[in-house]
Amino acid sequence: MQGSESLTFTRAMRRVPRWWLIPVAVLVVLAGLGAAYWAGGSGMAGAEPTPSLAVVVPVSATVERRAVVKQTVVAGKVIAGAQAVLRASLADGVDRLVVTSAAKEAGSLVVPGELLAVVSGRPLLILPASVPLYRDITHGDTGPDVEALQTGLASLGYGCPVTGTFDLPTQQALGFWYKAAGFQAPTEFGPSAKASPSDVVFHWREFMQVPGDTGTIAFIAGPGAILAEDGIVARINVAADSIVARADVVQAEQFPVGMPATVRAGSTVLETAVAQVSSFREGDPSTNEFPGKDITVTLPPGTQGFAAGQSVTVTAGSAAMESLAVPLIAIRQESGMPYLLVEGNGESRRLDVNITAQADGWVAIADVDGLAVGDEVKLQ
Repeated sequence: MQGSESLTFTRAMRRVPRWWLIPVAVLVVLAGLGAAYWAGGSGMAGAEPTPSLAVVVPVSATVERRAVVKQTVVAGKVIAGAQAVLRASLADGVDRLVVTSAAKEAGSLVVPGELLAVVSGRPLLILPASVPLYRDITHGDTGPDVEALQTGLASLGYGCPVTGTFDLPTQQALGFWYKAAGFQAPTEFGPSAKASPSDVVFHWREFMQVPGDTGTIAFIAGPGAILAEDGIVARINVAADSIVARADVVQAEQFPVGMPATVRAGSTVLETAVAQVSSFREGDPSTNEFPGKDITVTLPPGTQGFAAGQSVTVTAGSAAMESLAVPLIAIRQESGMPYLLVEGNGESRRLDVNITAQADGWVAIADVDGLAVGDEVKLQ
């Protein structure tokens, strides 16, 4: 009987409903979330704020001395000028060409009337290029070459009548030229002589000509040199070296003919001028040459520091002068008058200035009392 009652009680316990467990579980979860939120909020409130990275904004700038100018710069190369080759030739009775002495040296200027060198004992004289030089001239010969020779002798200071005939006055003038050079003029002799054996003869092989009549010696053979079969005794620069720079169409507008230009090769600086601007030229991709116009500037004779093939830069305009300069944002203005706030001793003072140029975020300032390189000026 007792066992039956125990079994009945146990079954009754199993049928007791447990619906209250669900609300209890929900309350426990919510309580946990609330506690976590409170704990997190309290931690954030008690923690020190993370400092943000400070952004340093400059409030002042230093006065400098610099060139403030907007310039156009193009790259170029030194191009060697044209040369003339002076050759000696064998005269009758001469076996080979040997330089006896040189009256000139490399870099010397040559002009008509001068002695260039002595080859195989005979002089080489510089004759004006206007004289046709192709034959020996003896007493009584006539022709345009004789007339040109007479004119040339007169231009050298050895005056004679321009008759077109190689007469005695012409021979005397030619003899005076030889004498001034330290030589005896050649004379005609033998059975073919047209006059007395003392008549002066014009031997064309003893004269050299330079195109344009003026040049600078690039090379000349020294005393004792045996000339090769080509007879080259000297090379003369008859055109000055030049610099050619390619500019695009927009850049070329800054380089009109006659415009001053500054050429730089390393530390060497030359002030020159634009001599020529070419027409538009197509580029050459195979040589990295872009389309544009060629700007040519000349190198005066004797200019040092520029060798043929050397790379240079060409800047439009003369080299800019340096002056006091400050950043553009340091300039203030009141009633149309620009001024600076110059800092010093913990305070700023106003200084009126005169702006002379502006480029690339800088302004040039005329020298003024109270402002020097190294001073600090306040930025806006």
